Amino acid sequence: MARAGKATTIVVFNQKGGIGKTTTSVNLAVCLAALGRRVVLIDLDAQSNATTSVGLSSPAATGAYQLLRGEVDLAHACRPTPYPNLRLVAGSDDLSWADVEIAVKPDPQYVLERALASAPDDVDVLVVDCPPAFGILSVNASVAADVVILPVVPSPMALDGLHKAWWNMQRVRTHFNRDLGAMGILFTMTEDSELMHRLTEAIMASFGERVLPVMIPRDLKVIEAAARDLPLVVLDPDSLAATAYQYLAEVVLTRLMGEDGAAMTDARRDELRERLREWRGPRPDAGQPGALPAVRETPPLEAGPAPEEGWDDDPSQYSGDLEPVGGLGWKIGVAVLLVALGAVLGFAFGRWLYFY
Repeated sequence: MARAGKATTIVVFNQKGGIGKTTTSVNLAVCLAALGRRVVLIDLDAQSNATTSVGLSSPAATGAYQLLRGEVDLAHACRPTPYPNLRLVAGSDDLSWADVEIAVKPDPQYVLERALASAPDDVDVLVVDCPPAFGILSVNASVAADVVILPVVPSPMALDGLHKAWWNMQRVRTHFNRDLGAMGILFTMTEDSELMHRLTEAIMASFGERVLPVMIPRDLKVIEAAARDLPLVVLDPDSLAATAYQYLAEVVLTRLMGEDGAAMTDARRDELRERLREWRGPRPDAGQPGALPAVRETPPLEAGPAPEEGWDDDPSQYSGDLEPVGGLGWKIGVAVLLVALGAVLGFAFGRWLYFY
């Protein structure tokens, strides 16, 4: 639960990548903003996918890296997004060095918590997207957290990663963050299959009420949303996965944050979807006549270094028959050694049987 007099910090973390962590962070933040909460999305991942998902394509002059270094406070690290009530603390490539730079600071696990203490009064919720590893950045996020959400795909390898992530969160709670009481496991990329049902039941049996009553189905719209630099709930608010994220926002408010009166009626859900549809409209800076930003093209990869001397770019020279390597001498030698070894082992075994 949130501590009195401060914004609620929601951390989305798992040690395994590719399980919907950033998608969850972005869509949860957008839904909370659409529900009237004043939200700041903090991108701690050097890949900066949360940053591009809300429409920022160029590197920000100030962002999460400068916030962690103490160069700016939270208010100056934020920048607006196309969505009302939602601000962004952008990620950048510089975050790759943050682990090293933070580690030499006094009490390095409290760097982010100290930075978030300066949150302006007009912030209700901070949503933190962590990198997919339990390094110093993720430790900082969990130390500062009021709520932790652990996305997981029901699969054997993801289940192993979930146990490790849960154990690490418990260690943080024991040693650094006694106020961390609200932790929830979120199923993502679910499918209707017998194997997935069995794995889901196994996780629920292990973690009980810690499993949130929300399942995010696998949806190809997520890929399109990423290609257009849009949150899924804005691209298609009526899709199955987007509807699930809208319900997740309600569950977070009522169950994890303990807000009274936050439960949604059908009328309020309709209002939420209508607001998200409005946010889907053309952006002033997009330069597009239609409602959707164009699909972002992937830049071509740069050519690698030239091959060293002795390599040849022409594969036709290898199309002929390969000549045998060496003669038969080495084969005969190996055969003789194997026969001798068999004789020795046979003699030893016979002696053992004779005497015992």
